[in-house]
Amino acid sequence: MEAVFEALNFNVWSFLLQALDLLIVLGVLYLLLHKPLGQLMAQREQKVEATLAEAAAAKDKAESLLAEYQKKLNAARKEAQEIVEQARALSEKTREEILAEAKAQAERTLAEARREIEAEKARALKEIREEAATLAVLAAGKVIERALTDADHERLARQFLSEVGQLQ
Repeated sequence: MEAVFEALNFNVWSFLLQALDLLIVLGVLYLLLHKPLGQLMAQREQKVEATLAEAAAAKDKAESLLAEYQKKLNAARKEAQEIVEQARALSEKTREEILAEAKAQAERTLAEARREIEAEKARALKEIREEAATLAVLAAGKVIERALTDADHERLARQFLSEVGQLQ
């Protein structure tokens, strides 16, 4: 095997010294760079984790705000629907009250008109009776061709009125 090492120009001592130099350089680099790079990487990792935690917290807050706003929106819609239903019910009630009041007013007006008609009818009948009594007295006076006294007129008018009243 030595022949192979000589053909390759391989010196074991020089290999060992180079390996030792490499280990020393790696040791020095480890001591000089590993701790600062480790700390730098740890700080970077903490920043990334903090950013991720903030993002997760912001996402949770946004989701909770969204859920709260949706609840408020649904409550507002429900309240608006209730207000519309109340307004509809109130308008129906008001319409019914107005109709009932209009019917009552019409009935009162009709009853008043009937009373006025009855009063006018009674007044007209009274006038007709009085006129008929006067005409009857005049006709009777001409028939008997004598002058009647006021007492005779009144007696004949009352008698005629009672007879006319019995006819109706």
